[in-house]
Amino acid sequence: MPVNIDQSDRKLLIWAGVFIVLVIVALAVLSPEEDESRVPSTYSAQGPGAKAAFLLLQDAGYKVERWEQSPTELPDNPAHTVLVLASPFRPPLAEEKTALQNYLSRGGKILATGVSSSFYLPHAESDAEPLPAPSWKEYQPQMLTPLTRGGTIQMSPTAYWKGRSTASLAHYADDGRPIVVSYKVGLGEVIWWGANTPLTNAAISRSGNLALLLNSLGEAGEVQVFWDEYFHGTTSSLGAYIGDPPLRYGLLQGLLIFLALIFTFSRRNGPVHPLPEASRLSPLEFVHTLGKLYRRANAVHSALAIPYVRFRTLATRQLGINADVPAADLARAIKNRLRYKDDSLAELLQQIESALHAPELAEPLALDLVQQLSFHTQNLKLISTQRQETNLHAERVTGAHARTN
Repeated sequence: MPVNIDQSDRKLLIWAGVFIVLVIVALAVLSPEEDESRVPSTYSAQGPGAKAAFLLLQDAGYKVERWEQSPTELPDNPAHTVLVLASPFRPPLAEEKTALQNYLSRGGKILATGVSSSFYLPHAESDAEPLPAPSWKEYQPQMLTPLTRGGTIQMSPTAYWKGRSTASLAHYADDGRPIVVSYKVGLGEVIWWGANTPLTNAAISRSGNLALLLNSLGEAGEVQVFWDEYFHGTTSSLGAYIGDPPLRYGLLQGLLIFLALIFTFSRRNGPVHPLPEASRLSPLEFVHTLGKLYRRANAVHSALAIPYVRFRTLATRQLGINADVPAADLARAIKNRLRYKDDSLAELLQQIESALHAPELAEPLALDLVQQLSFHTQNLKLISTQRQETNLHAERVTGAHARTN
């Protein structure tokens, strides 16, 4: 059965479709290309990533897992375990740094890389290389040690060890500056590299690099490897990917479509409200029309004279005196007989008398005088409440506004 769509709804759907298409095109064209990440994460298959090394260790029989918890959760008995800190960048808390030191003191091993390791490890001191070489260089072993059994390695150092030579052992060096060192901390050991290069996807297959990684970790089947991702700020949970651009922009497009559907549905199925009816309690159209007539006729004096005559009529009627009484006498009678304490009334009446006899009367002055006169009219209660359009009356009618002057 065909569905009939109103012409207004059809236009709305067309414009909504055009808008969504424009948004998709704009996002596709204007979205910046994602730069290659320099983080050696086991989740990254890019050149600087470490996914190849992680999978290779699994295939080689190593018990290896990603460590996404705080160092405070490391095992209490860390013997035969290795924690890999590959260029960590999330700053450690004081208790996390203490936990790493306790891990080493109880017999754990840490393989750390890069200049940032100095913030995580005890007794670690290194200098950053301001301009790392764009290409890898080959480095020969300094001496025969368990770490140098693989021979030459290839690396582009980003940092050099500057700790005391008596406390650490240099396995590889670049013109006398150590780039692979090891030293003891309690029952444990720290192995430090001057760069991530040997364990990255791009360089792990180069001469000696894989051997350096395996020699640094230990024999397969004898050690448990924890590859840190906690200090990389990455996790494998679904929530971790919500901030990624593809999913973020996809959710934005879905939200736009949802809002368009809600808007079109509400227009067709929303509650029907009657049109508001203009209230006759306060006919402001008459007031506006009268004001325009006064302005067009330049009858400023008349606009002031009418409320002034009205005030005098009401006041003299209440006082029981002649309507043509002088302004000064009227003000005096109001003060004495009606107990009116506001002395500004006498001055106001004199100002109105002078303004009415002036050849030119400015609109702002006339308006100000009328407003002051209205104020005194209300204070003197010259108009009874039964004859006023009060707030109580106005609130009973939608859109009404009381006029009490």
